[in-house]
Amino acid sequence: MSRKGFTLIELLATILILSLIMLVAVPNVMSTIDKNKRDTYVEDAKKMITLAEYKVRSNTNIELPSNGNCIVILMKALDLSDFNEGPEGGSYDLENSYVVIGRTGNTYEYAAAIVENYGENKRGLPIISRDDLNKENAKNKVVENDELNIINPTVGSSLNGYIVTNIIDS
Repeated sequence: MSRKGFTLIELLATILILSLIMLVAVPNVMSTIDKNKRDTYVEDAKKMITLAEYKVRSNTNIELPSNGNCIVILMKALDLSDFNEGPEGGSYDLENSYVVIGRTGNTYEYAAAIVENYGENKRGLPIISRDDLNKENAKNKVVENDELNIINPTVGSSLNGYIVTNIIDS
């Protein structure tokens, strides 16, 4: 009599092999997903800077900062069509995500801060310059919750080494 099917040992060996594959594969997949989320924060911050540049250049009513000063453009004042939701599935904080345009001599320097709220948590980038956003390790600057150090800019306060002269919120 011929028996068709698997023995218990064959089934256990198959389960063991699949378990070992999962043990190796799952952490690698999770790490890749986290890296992609971090990259999304960096790319969204770059996008915010580009949108802020466009807003300043297209709106002649916005006065650019003088030497040693900066203006802040809140995220809610930018075109948000590219920002449907954050990488964690939450929404970007429109009050605490912003672009800083500072002036040193004849040079304008751009920096961005981006905060996503998801559930009880926050994740994003503290103020980071455009130059640092373009570096390979920029995704390592993404932090969570208390490490985020959210700064609410106010006119007259110091921000990123500049004095805030204007906050654009619409």
